[in-house]
Order: sequence, then C-alpha cells, then structure tokens
Amino acid sequence: MKRKIAIIADGWRRHITYVWIRGCRNYIKEHELDIEISVFHSFGNFSRDEKFNAGEYNIIHLPDLSQFDGIILEVTNMLNQKKKQQIIRIIQESGVPAVSLLEKIPGLYHAGPDNYATMEQMVEHLIVAHSCKTLNYVGGPADSQENLLRWQAYEDVLQRYGIPLENDRIWNESYEVESGVRAFIHFQEKHLLPDAFVCANENIAVGLCHQAQQEGFKIPADFCVTGFDNFDKASYYRPRITTVSYEREVIAEAAMDLLVQIWGQNTTADCKTVPVQMLFQDSCGCKPEQVRSRSEYIEDRIFQEVREIDLHNEIMELKHNLIECEDYKQMAQYFTKCVCGLRCKGVRIWMNQDLVEESLSDSMGEASYITDGYPDTMHVICEKGMEQEYSLYVYVPLHFREREVGYVVLADCDYMLENQFLFETMNTYLESLEYLYRKLRLRKANEKLSRLYVLDSLTGLYNRMAYQEFAEPLYEKCRLQKKPVTVMFIDADHLKYINDTFGHDMGNLEIRGIADGIRKVFPPEAVSMRYGGDEFVVLLPGCEKTQAESLKAAFLKALDEISKSLHAEFDVEASIGYEVVLCGEKSLNECINNADEKMYQFKKARKAQRE
Repeated sequence: MKRKIAIIADGWRRHITYVWIRGCRNYIKEHELDIEISVFHSFGNFSRDEKFNAGEYNIIHLPDLSQFDGIILEVTNMLNQKKKQQIIRIIQESGVPAVSLLEKIPGLYHAGPDNYATMEQMVEHLIVAHSCKTLNYVGGPADSQENLLRWQAYEDVLQRYGIPLENDRIWNESYEVESGVRAFIHFQEKHLLPDAFVCANENIAVGLCHQAQQEGFKIPADFCVTGFDNFDKASYYRPRITTVSYEREVIAEAAMDLLVQIWGQNTTADCKTVPVQMLFQDSCGCKPEQVRSRSEYIEDRIFQEVREIDLHNEIMELKHNLIECEDYKQMAQYFTKCVCGLRCKGVRIWMNQDLVEESLSDSMGEASYITDGYPDTMHVICEKGMEQEYSLYVYVPLHFREREVGYVVLADCDYMLENQFLFETMNTYLESLEYLYRKLRLRKANEKLSRLYVLDSLTGLYNRMAYQEFAEPLYEKCRLQKKPVTVMFIDADHLKYINDTFGHDMGNLEIRGIADGIRKVFPPEAVSMRYGGDEFVVLLPGCEKTQAESLKAAFLKALDEISKSLHAEFDVEASIGYEVVLCGEKSLNECINNADEKMYQFKKARKAQRE
C-alpha cells in the first residue's frame, strides 16, 4: 500500500535543510517502500519583515494533514514562537502520527541527539581534561529548546563541580556567526574573558574565534573554545573546533523508522535518540583523532562555486525574461523553463483566481487577498511534466508580504534543493510577480484617470476631449479599411426654456435623458460624445444610410419613452441629423458640420410642423 508523508520545515535563512529529505529518501530506497513525500517548506526566518515571514508560514494552511499517513516536523529555526505553536497545534489536531526532529514537542514523537547529555560531556571535558575554572556560555535564542537544554547542562555541570554560576558570563542571542563576534566583544569589554567559551553551535564558535584572533588572542593558549553540531565549519577552521558530531540524515532515517513502526503497530518508544561523536580538537588543546583534509573542503567549495555561477546565469536570464512579461501566465512559463533547466522534473503553478481575473478587469483592489489560508478556488496558470507520479513534491508559497497569491509545486527537484537553488529562484519569481502586479495596478489606475479625463461628469458619455483620443482614430481606421461611417449630430430642444422656467436642475435632467437615449440605442462600438452644452456627436463605424435612418427613428422613440418615465413638466426632446461618409472622402470636421446643418434643418422642419 502506498503511503504519504508530509515534511513541514522552515529553512535556515536562505537555505533549505535538504538532509532531512535525503535521509527520508535513503530510508525509503533502502527498505524498498512505496512512499510519496510532500514537503511544505518556508523561508520564514530569512527576512526582518514579519509580514513577509507570515506569508511564508501560510503554507502550513495549504494541506489537509489528516490525509497523510505520517508527518515529519522540523521547526528548531523558527524565531516566531506564536507561529511555531500554531503549526504544532495544527499538526496535533490532524490526528496523524508526527515526528519532531531535534526538538522534543509534547504530543509528538521525537528523533534527534540528546542535547543535554552531550553538552554535559563537553563541559565536563573542559573542567576535567583542561582544568578550566571559569567558563562562559555563548548560546542561541533564549527560547530555543535546543539552546535551553545545552544551557541547562552547562549550569548543572558547573554546579556539580562547585564552580559558581555567574549570569554575567552567559550570552544568548542567535545561532549566527555574528553572535559569536558580538559575544567576544562584550566579554572583552566587561573584562570577563574565561578559561573556556562553551558555544551552543559551531557558527557561534567560529565567529568568536575569528574575533578573538583579530584581537591578537591565541586559541587554545589563551582560552579554549567549543562548539556543537559539526555541520561544515568546525573541522576545517583554523584552529579546528572541538564540537559534537551527528549525522542529520541518520535523524531523518530514525524518524522514518519510527513512522514505519507506528504503521506496523509494533513500537513502544516515542523517541529515537541518534548516536553522537565527541570531536575533541585543536580549539580546546586536544589532538584530533581524525583530521579532515582541508583540500577536500576547498575542492568541494570550488565545485559549489561553479554550480553557483550556473545558478547566477539562470537567474540573470530569468530576471531579464520576467521583467518583460505583461501577464502572469507568460511569467509562469519563463519560471517553469528556468526550474526545469535546474533539473526539476515537474512544475505546477497555482494562483489566486481573483488575482488573475483582476488583472483582466478594470478594478484591482486589495480585498481579493487573504492572509490566513488559501481560497477554495485557485487557477493553474502553468504546468509541465506533471502527467506522471513522482516520489517527491515540494510546495512553496507565493505571496506579497503577508498576502497569499498562490503556491508552486516542484516535483523531484533534488538538484535544486541539494545545491541551495530554491531560495534564489523563488525569490526572483516572487519579486517579479509583485513588480508585475504593481505595474498592472498602475496601468489600470492610469487608464481610469484617462477615462475620467475624457468623460463628461453629468452624462457619463465622452466629453469634447475624447474627440482626438477616440473619435479621430476611429474615423481614420474606417477610412483606411474603406468602411462607411455615420456621424450623427444631436441637439437638445428648448433647453433654454426649461432652464429659465423650471431651473437648471431640470435642464440637466433633459441632458441626462438624451444621454440615456444615446446609450440605449447606439451600439457599444459607437463613440458617443457630449460635444457642447446641449450638443452631442455620435460616430457609428460600418453604418450605412438604411441603418442610420433606423437608429435615428429608434433614438427619437427612446426619448419619448424616457419622457414618459420621468413624469416631468416637459418632454425630453432633441433634433438629430446625420452624415454618411464612404471611403473617407471628407474630413471628420466636415462631416460634423454637415450633420449639424442637417440637424438644424430637422429642428426647423419640426418647429414649423408644430406651429
């Protein structure tokens, strides 16, 4: 039976922790299991803009987690504790067995190293093997469970060996290299340099060593430094950092093993503790048992740089193509081409249907967006290679800051993930999407302003300014296409009498009534203008004499109906004349003058008839 698991993870700044995925895939391959992996990934601790981060974390609301057989969660890097608890609650409420990596979470299974016991060994080594009497702790975020356990172990060992705890010797900030730099500066300024610095991870240790050496200190001659995790910096730095090593792929494999046991109903443990290796190296004064070749590290970095150049070239081409796009579909096609060029086997791009429809409509507002979840109806604007089934799907959010606009599904995209191409590619696409959205909004706003500029406020018809904007181009188009065009001239009857007798509001009522008649009778392709105070001009492309005569009669009849519906003390009446032109043998101005003259003859004849 095919199983489905969801991996929910937050990146580390610009990096995706691909080792979790690789570990799961290794386990599935080794045990010949039929399991589909869906990764719901965010880069929610990258930006200082909390609204951007909220848009990233919204991806947790996309899946119905109850439809999965298992969940693997890794949120140790999440700085937003409120959002972190929300994600944990969603997982707990799904009722699906879930394994938390690294961090122990109530109600979930756990796979990872024993942070407390391992840090105990590290601190004890400094005290026993190196006779350290003063030890400073340099930690990560104060509310991180990993950091809290390592910090607690540091304090407990000091108490066990009778070393006084001094709060001034504790620094908690972040897991970044810069945190180690700032910590050393702080302790140096406070004259609190110790026998040993106990760092919560190797990033901090490297930053601290770098700053110390910049200041002329020697490590370990002046003090010892230790780290934790042994990801890539510790064993290649000079001095090599004493650290704790564990394989993250093994943690992911342990999580998979837990899920398989749960499915088989043969597990009694809720935790799998992975083995660790203590690496006592140069930074504490020990001689490394195994020395990693720095030349291998340099070689890896060289090839990584080559791959980064390839990515840079792809991104440059993608940016160039995206900036020229005029719609979301075209933009999605270029993005799809780019990620397929980065060895992604399948792509599907979903977008908020309201956003797509707004880009085609006259109004583009903010109301279409939601910030918590995804709409019921979404639109696939591009798809490639998704006809077959894959073993890995990665879901990545599309958003403008906190506002959801869609998501991308990438199938079997291991090359992109392993080489850390995902962030740069997605960020380029996101920035271009928002640029296009702003451009479309600006264009719509300009079009609206242009329409207001040529619209008559009283009638809603075009005003005299539309003569050059619409009337002349339409007339010229008919001339070039050798199509007939009819120019109608309409003049309100007895407007002065209405204004003088009933007031200008009633005069405006007649003007609006005539405009309503024009809208009711003449086709949408006509250009209808309020040409003067009581004068109107209508251009009718492709209209010959027979049709013009019918429209004239229909217009006069429409005015009769409008008069009856208004129940005013006067009738809404107008005189009309028209000129039919073939092959553009006259100028538009001549046609208007001729139609005006015929309108006058019509008015004169009707007046005589009444008398």
